[in-house]
Amino acid sequence: MSRLFARLLLSPVAVVLIALATRAILDKMLALQPDMALVAYLAQAQSLFELTAAVALAGIGPGVVVFAARRDTDDHILMRDALAWGMAVSACAAVALIALTPALNTLLGREIAPAGAVGALAVAGGLMFTVLGLFNSLWQGRLERGKMIALSLVSWAPLAVAVSGLFHAVDARFYLLAQFGSIAALAIWLAAPVLRRAWRQAADAPSWRASPLKRYLLAGLSIGIMSPASIMWSRAQLAHGLSWDEVSQLQALWRSSEWVTGLAGSLIGLVYLPRMAAAADRPAFLHQVERTWKFLCLPGAAAIGLLWAAQGFVIPLLYSEKFVMPAAASALFLFGDALRLASWVPLHGLFATERTKAIAIGEWLSLPLFAALLTVLDVKSLVAAGACYAATYVVYLAFNVWCIYRTPGRYREAAVDRVTPLSRA
Repeated sequence: MSRLFARLLLSPVAVVLIALATRAILDKMLALQPDMALVAYLAQAQSLFELTAAVALAGIGPGVVVFAARRDTDDHILMRDALAWGMAVSACAAVALIALTPALNTLLGREIAPAGAVGALAVAGGLMFTVLGLFNSLWQGRLERGKMIALSLVSWAPLAVAVSGLFHAVDARFYLLAQFGSIAALAIWLAAPVLRRAWRQAADAPSWRASPLKRYLLAGLSIGIMSPASIMWSRAQLAHGLSWDEVSQLQALWRSSEWVTGLAGSLIGLVYLPRMAAAADRPAFLHQVERTWKFLCLPGAAAIGLLWAAQGFVIPLLYSEKFVMPAAASALFLFGDALRLASWVPLHGLFATERTKAIAIGEWLSLPLFAALLTVLDVKSLVAAGACYAATYVVYLAFNVWCIYRTPGRYREAAVDRVTPLSRA
């Protein structure tokens, strides 16, 4: 019985559910604050956090998963290279965001993203989170899920205390300060042993500049910059045409939907990305892609449909009645989420086969396209915004599927050289 409990606790589903549950607790505590707009404002600040970290984690992160899953690399060398490249690009993003955000807000005449102390704390937290995310990627590839769960809980606990209001009034600055402090302490604790060993073995180890992780930089820069920036712009554009209260409703719907998309999407990375990366030939790879659609995306779409039907109960449970969106608008946004989930399967296939140029091109057809449609069409209703969101992911899914089935990726060389991807790694 104890062995079965341990297997369940360390399963991929448990990893994702714990992450979703801890975040939902924070969201509920924030939703109970008097100011409803605090949810949307913190979401804007968290977009700065995510943008800083995602330039590394959206590219270097999956690269670490791929090479760790193949089990033909030294963990210390892999993490030395990941930290060097990841922190370098995240630091550049941090400097650019702190310098340019105030100017962008002034230029556009409205606050697109928080500046000042709030913006700086969000960016600094994102920079430190890069380290945590890279170690999570290593453990994901090595299937060391207990470490992932422990890190999630330890980094969440200080935030729960901060949002409780026991020691300080709940505001954006205090929340982000607590977030930065806890993440920075964990980042130093994790990175220090790797950096010490790298320093001692510098003469014998291959240069970090020659790391194969460099191939993932382009995808990381594309996804890491465009996705958070686009969602931040989309929120600001909707707030300009509607209000921050309606943006908060959309944020609540997206967060609620992530109980499905986050669970299924994370399982793609936790379970199926390592399998795709380890596939010995193209038929085996495509089998894993189609298996992922069958076992994750079809049930996920059904669950999203149930969420729409039960939103009158789910949204008040997770937030409050003020956050319930009109049914027609929520149907379009949730349909877009179902398409988005389906598009992540071929996206991970592109990562597994190292087609980083296709990933970078396709990224322009996801959230950046949604932001562009909102701006060009000057959307003034949530229904129109939902239609733009659904149309965006029709296009993005079609592009990713075309890339998977029409371009051979690394299996072109495998067919010519008669070697497996594992022997070429």
